[in-house]
Amino acid sequence: MNKSFFVLLLIVALCPLASAQAPGPISYGYGAAGSFTVSVEKFPSPDWNDENVSVFHPAGANAPVPTIFFAPGFDNNNPKTYIGLINHLVSRGYAVVFSPYQAVSGDVSLHKKRYDTISAGFEEAVRRYPQFLDTTRVGFAGHSYGGGAVPALAWRGLVDRGWGRDGALLFLMAPWYYFEFSLKQFVNFPPHAKLLVEIYDKDALCDHRVAKEIFDRINLPAGEKDFVMLQSESRLGDKLEAEHGTPNGGGGDEDVNALDYYGVYRLFDALADYAFTGDSNAKQIALGDGSREQRFMGVWPDGQPVRESLAGDCVSITRSSFSFLFPYFPSSPAGVTNVSSASFKAPAGLAPDSLASAFGTNLSLYPLGASEGAPLKLNGTIVKVRDNVCAERLAPLFFVAPTQVNYLLPAGTATGTATVTVVSEAGAISSSTVQINQVAPSLFTANSDGQGIAAALVLRLKADGSLAWESAARFDLAADKYVAVPIDVGNESEQVFLVLYGTGLRFRSGLGTVTARIGGVIAEVLYAGAQGGYLGLDQVNLRVPRGLAGRGEVDVALTVDGIVANTVKVRFK
Repeated sequence: MNKSFFVLLLIVALCPLASAQAPGPISYGYGAAGSFTVSVEKFPSPDWNDENVSVFHPAGANAPVPTIFFAPGFDNNNPKTYIGLINHLVSRGYAVVFSPYQAVSGDVSLHKKRYDTISAGFEEAVRRYPQFLDTTRVGFAGHSYGGGAVPALAWRGLVDRGWGRDGALLFLMAPWYYFEFSLKQFVNFPPHAKLLVEIYDKDALCDHRVAKEIFDRINLPAGEKDFVMLQSESRLGDKLEAEHGTPNGGGGDEDVNALDYYGVYRLFDALADYAFTGDSNAKQIALGDGSREQRFMGVWPDGQPVRESLAGDCVSITRSSFSFLFPYFPSSPAGVTNVSSASFKAPAGLAPDSLASAFGTNLSLYPLGASEGAPLKLNGTIVKVRDNVCAERLAPLFFVAPTQVNYLLPAGTATGTATVTVVSEAGAISSSTVQINQVAPSLFTANSDGQGIAAALVLRLKADGSLAWESAARFDLAADKYVAVPIDVGNESEQVFLVLYGTGLRFRSGLGTVTARIGGVIAEVLYAGAQGGYLGLDQVNLRVPRGLAGRGEVDVALTVDGIVANTVKVRFK
């Protein structure tokens, strides 16, 4: 063999060309380039004449198109930095308004001045080019500093200007710290907006916790927002580095690769289509809560899938804050204590489809009970329950007050540790964890304090077959509380039953696992399950032993699946 030819083969074998191995562009569907060419208009920034605002729009479009307002990273005021993303969006039929801002504002209100400058550029573009820009369908996107600015900028557009009434989206990429945005604005964010927050596993600049806090705090339905982390991978001599500058693909020193095609372009396209048209297939990709379609990042030339993204509401942040140039140490939300509404304790946690109470501060503006049913929002307060498998549900509400909320722990909540978050329209977020078990039995008491006289009825079956109902408690005006009514079990021709009311026991494993003692005497359990007439209310029917006659006040002890309920009392003649 020719020696030089052999050396050439060896070099090719050992040093494959990286560019030949990289996953290529998407050829069709979301993430693929559209058919429009790009036109651009420029004008001096209203608040900063040193730079121009750029308006990119589809050439030849015969009507205004949905508009993406873009806030760049710090000192990235040249739109060429993001030209790959911008050109892609315009090719798909969207306009992009790129608004620069000052690196040094010359103002003590540094961040407010910058946000004002970005916003002024957006507003002036809308005033100048109504023939290009449809402000009824809008998106707000940003990277780094601009990503952190997106919530405040979107509020100005959606709330203050009334834009986006027919569709609104937010796409935050590796956001830096955020400013000019209050907890009350987080709580009261326009509910029709769709949100995607994206971070990069090798980002060395912006602490992922900033992005996670924005995502967790913004009060949008769980199904209308998602959190994504793009992951790095090296294969076939090529590297996909999910770094801070990932959205800069095609601009500056960054190449366009699978991270852009699948992680940015494809998700952005799907998010926009869902926000502006309501397409359900688009939602499955953009806001799929970790769906296979959402995580998909393409295929290497040898057929091996590119490393999937992490996606969904419960993507965990594991890197130390000290591994970032700009660390973040988020403050914890106010705490809230969750207990059974019957016992006002939770030694065994709470159970699905049971009655619960949350105690804290600033939970509602003033006390208000539900006038009908159990709404998911009452007096501006909602309760979110995110369970052990990251499913989030809104809890039906019965009563709200500044320091207490009574709610139904949603059916279907998985066992394990759950996070209960109370959100008040007044601008407060309170959160804590609680253990969820299949059963967590507790009994109601007459004085609504979880102890003392049972909230119970007595059913008497007489010899002639007739039934008579009696109360086991009465209100004593002098004592200003409920006291026991003695139960008569002396008539041997009658059968007497005690009907207790509680919660948290309907999902018992079987009736045989429910035991009861009255005054230490075993009582037959005839029924233990849902009461049927009221949400979350359970009922236990006991046959009263005759040997209790003359015993006076005694304890009633109930055990369900080995878990002991709070002890209540009744009195016998």
